[in-house]
Formats: sequence, C-alpha cells, structure tokens
Amino acid sequence: MSAQSAAQELREYCELSLRHSYDQYEKHGTLHEKAAEGFRDPTIWDHRWIPDEFDVTEARLHPVHEAFSPTQKLAWNHLEWCMEYSAVAQGERQIVVLNNYAVASYRHTLDCVVELERRESYEETDHIACFKMVIEACHTRYFPADTDPLWSVPASGLTNPTLNRAMRKAMGILGEYLLGSNFPTLFFLARGMKTHGFKPFENAIARYGEGHKATRMIAYLHRLDESRHMATSLNLARLSTTLLDALPKDNRLLFEMAVNACFPTGRSHYYPISYWRKVLDTAAVYEDVPTHAKAELLRHMEARLTANISHLHQVQIPITRQANKRIVEESGLSLPMKRLFVEILRRDPAYACTIDAVELPEG
Repeated sequence: MSAQSAAQELREYCELSLRHSYDQYEKHGTLHEKAAEGFRDPTIWDHRWIPDEFDVTEARLHPVHEAFSPTQKLAWNHLEWCMEYSAVAQGERQIVVLNNYAVASYRHTLDCVVELERRESYEETDHIACFKMVIEACHTRYFPADTDPLWSVPASGLTNPTLNRAMRKAMGILGEYLLGSNFPTLFFLARGMKTHGFKPFENAIARYGEGHKATRMIAYLHRLDESRHMATSLNLARLSTTLLDALPKDNRLLFEMAVNACFPTGRSHYYPISYWRKVLDTAAVYEDVPTHAKAELLRHMEARLTANISHLHQVQIPITRQANKRIVEESGLSLPMKRLFVEILRRDPAYACTIDAVELPEG
C-alpha cells in the first residue's frame, strides 16, 4: 500500500470514529454519569453484576465459598466486577499517558490521528472515573473505613503504582527514539490485544439478565468505545510504519524489553491472587471466615487459576483468537520482529493461548 492511499484510509477512519464518539456521548452521556445514576438506586446491591463463570479462580466450587452467606456470595460477585474493571482501568491509565506520545509523529503527517487520540484519551478518562466510583462504593459497603480502596495490580507495566507512573512516562518520551516507528506499531498492537481479551466478557456482562440496568449500561457503553478503540489499534498497528517518517528500529533487545513491559511474565496469575488475598484479609464482610478456611480457599483458587489461564475462556474463542491473529499478522512490524513478538508471548502460557492462531510465513 502506498503512503498516499494509507493516509487517505486512515483519515477517513479517524473522521468516522470521531463522529461516532461525539454522537454516542451526545445521545447517552458519559459512563460516569450512568454510574452516578445507577448508584442512586439502592436495589443495585440486590443484583449480581457479572456471570459467576467469569471467575477463572473458580472460587465458587470450593466448600468454603459454598458455605458463604447469601450476602457474602453477592459481595464476592460485586468484588469480582471491581477486580475486572480495576484491571481495565489500570490499563486505561497507561493508555491515557502513552496515547499522545505514540502518535506524536502524526502531527507532521495526519493531525486527525492526534485529534482522535485526544478524544480516545477523554473517553478513557471517563471510563476510569466511572470504574473508580463503583470501586469506592463497594469499598464503603464491604470494607472498614480505615482501609484503602482496593485496586488490582496493573496487568502491564510495573506492579508498584509510583514506579509504574514514572516508567510509562519514560516509555512515552523515549519510545520513538529507541524503537522508531516500531513504537506506535507495538503500542497499538499491544493495546488492541488487551482490548480483544476483555471484549467478549463485556459483551456478556452487557447482556447479563441478572445484572442491574446500570451495570449492563456501563458495559454496553464501554464496549461501544472499546470497539472503536480496537479498530483504531488495528489501523495504527497496520499503517504506522508506512505513514511515519521515523524508520522502524529492529533492535531485538529493546524490542523484547518493550514487549515484556506490555505483557509481564506471570502477571496474569499474580494480579487476581493478590487482589483476592487482600479481599479475604481486609474485607469486613468476610471477617467471620476462619483464617485456615481463607487459606484453603486461596490454595484452591491459585490451582484453578494456573490451569484456566493457559487456555482461552469459551466466550473469548470466537472474538479474541481471530482478532489477535489479524492484528499481529497485519501489523507493520517486520517479519523478524513479528516472530520475536510471538516467541516472547509463547513463553507464558497465559499469553501463548491468545496468539495460538497466528501464522507467520517462513523466511
């Protein structure tokens, strides 16, 4: 594809995506507004918010969880929502910082890309405010007042929040210098894959019959935004190398460090277990559960999580598998860098299953 035709394709996409975003927000308002409206209804606490089978730790199958009171089981479901969406919010915090760095070079070629990323950063900021409000509401309801609101460890970057903030800013500043056009290509490739992984779950949450109308609406509106973001990621991962003046820098060591920052080894296992350990240790709603019972439940959860994250959930197979195949194969990375990307992800079973459909040519 020529640079001219790629620029025209991307310009048309940006204009369409921006129009859809403004139309949606004009029609429905922000996610934060929907959350505020929903939590004015006290019956929201009487509903389950997500299907039980999305808990890949399978806590519900252990006798300790089975012995929980109805209030404790409902709280677990609400806190599962908080874990999933706090992980999403942590990723969106990374995106808000890195979006504008990743498209900085487009100011000289296609300013509409910069405009689109400003708009997507606005959407991500709205999402974070929405999720933060729900998480804080759950903290008020289920935890002692003197404990900090519970957020999951980020699924990418560093586990320490302060160091993570510094690292993502440094990555943004140095990204193009170190990786050239591979920086925006890799950023949007990773961003797209992260979105592909959660999208199937969110589709089901939006349709979940037992859910409250507010939690269903939050999922519905968030997936509309993320569907556009998926398309943005695909287009920019595919076209950045063609369009940008910066040359791709195929430095294997730097590239591997960047990929490992996006997909940290063992993180898919660490962040859920660390979250639930804090829940069982600090939540007032579980204070009457004996310590030995909590330990037994956590051992069960760790074992089931290890087994379950090595393959895609059944709801992910139709979307995640094919979407990841397409974004990797069509990305603007050179063939050696695509091979290295796949090689790195295959080292961790939790990531390997997400790219098992990718097929790269020999040579």
